[in-house]
Amino acid sequence: MPSPEPRRYPLLGLVAYALVPGERRVRAARHFRRAGVEVLRGVGAFVTPEPRPGEPSGRERIEID
Repeated sequence: MPSPEPRRYPLLGLVAYALVPGERRVRAARHFRRAGVEVLRGVGAFVTPEPRPGEPSGRERIEID
């Protein structure tokens, strides 16, 4: 008995949504756009360091006599 091949339906479904015009394509495009925005927000929150409490924000001025 041969081993079952992996199914590639998700990729095929994504291509079908992208190529077939109509309401389903519009809904899929809206979904992927929202998902992309959420990914960018997540990456931005991950990359941006949080300010530490107690530390002054911005530059510190040092006076020289």
